[in-house]
Amino acid sequence: MKKQVVEGASVRCWGPAFGKGLLVAVLVGVLWVVPGWASDRFEPEPVQAFTGAAAAPWDRVERLVDPHPAFGTDRFPPGARQRDERIVGWFGSATPPASQVLLHCAPGWQGKTLPRPVLLVHGAGDDANRAWVFPFRPPRRADELPPPSERGFATWLSSMGYAVFAVTFAHNQGCNIRQAEQIANAIRRIRRLLGRENDPTFQVDLIAHSKGNAAARLYCSDARAVFPNRPWLSHFRGDVRTYVNIAGPLQGIDIPFRYYGYNLARVLQPEVEANSPMGADRMVVYGLWRSFAAEAFTGRGNELWPGQAQVLFNLVRDGGIPLGVDSYTAADANLSMMALYHGGTSCYLHSPGIDAAIERGERFMYRLEAQGLDPRVRLAILAGDEPQIDSDSWDLAKKVQFFYTGLFQKAFSQPSDGVVFTAAMTDTRGILRRGATLVGRTVVPCNHLDLARNKNLIKIIDAWLLTDR
Repeated sequence: MKKQVVEGASVRCWGPAFGKGLLVAVLVGVLWVVPGWASDRFEPEPVQAFTGAAAAPWDRVERLVDPHPAFGTDRFPPGARQRDERIVGWFGSATPPASQVLLHCAPGWQGKTLPRPVLLVHGAGDDANRAWVFPFRPPRRADELPPPSERGFATWLSSMGYAVFAVTFAHNQGCNIRQAEQIANAIRRIRRLLGRENDPTFQVDLIAHSKGNAAARLYCSDARAVFPNRPWLSHFRGDVRTYVNIAGPLQGIDIPFRYYGYNLARVLQPEVEANSPMGADRMVVYGLWRSFAAEAFTGRGNELWPGQAQVLFNLVRDGGIPLGVDSYTAADANLSMMALYHGGTSCYLHSPGIDAAIERGERFMYRLEAQGLDPRVRLAILAGDEPQIDSDSWDLAKKVQFFYTGLFQKAFSQPSDGVVFTAAMTDTRGILRRGATLVGRTVVPCNHLDLARNKNLIKIIDAWLLTDR
């Protein structure tokens, strides 16, 4: 495909849906196996590049394509469509194929002095613009930078001398296996952009948030070894020096099966906001049984949100985090709580149980725990223990909902950042089993969103990236 460069084109900025659907981190994709190597077919040149005003707020944005047929075609529920109009313009579609990924280059990327570039990986329901440039609220113009107190990590790291890059995945709840290969492809492209293809010392520092850690960790663990039935995946190439895991569930999550309230809120959400599958496949709503098989992990939900089942983990049995007061269903003496998590039927719901959904996700997190990071990778972990989450982009009803949910979790649940349990973020027994070095593990009083936007945390990350440990 012929490369196209677009300079100075006029593209509208973010739409009114900015910030929706960011909190449900996590994921399954059923890939059909095709012989060969995706990276052998991937050519590290963009099919289209945007510069000047057409790339704002970045210096350059490239659309990369891996032509391997194993990437297939995703199905998009309304909430998973790309909704930032600049992202849509760069992809050329609100529902781009999984074979595509955007590579964003922060201003000044060509002239930075620090030896290793940084690659940023966003989380679920997100994109590089919101996650790393405008994490608090959308700009009025694409070329407008937020005030210093609201600037994203891409801006801060660039100002500190790092050559900063970021990816935006085609599907914001996409399959982590395919996204891991896109991370490998992005690193190859960065190497060529910086003219270091013949430099044997080339490495990047990888920083991922939330669900983005599933794909980042898979690549750094040797995706081909973790999923040997997918011979098109790349082996780890040793091109990541430090991997910074921000709010990443090292032991996975179990939200859709732990909380009856999550499932009830999910069925009452407008369709455009419902950007995650359900644990229950049947529920009583307004006094009537209704089927939600199309939204459940063991139903069509795996097609619409192909990354979600992959990060499920039975935290009750395998993570030492029992069901607590915040999971109770007092109206039926907790029968619904038990049926939802372990599988079964109560007066209010039916659930196949978390273990059935984990199997649909090919035991993704269990495979990662068994494999461990490549021993050449240096790991740093940034976790939080503040469950109350807020966003300036939310309406009042959503603010109130998350305020009281966080307040209840703080009072009755084990420590978490509002999405991931702190214990699940910091347990390194699996990820370090092959001898990777832990350069830092810090827990701060921040929620799931603030962990990737609080400017005071940049100093911690900078120290990890610069240390020789």
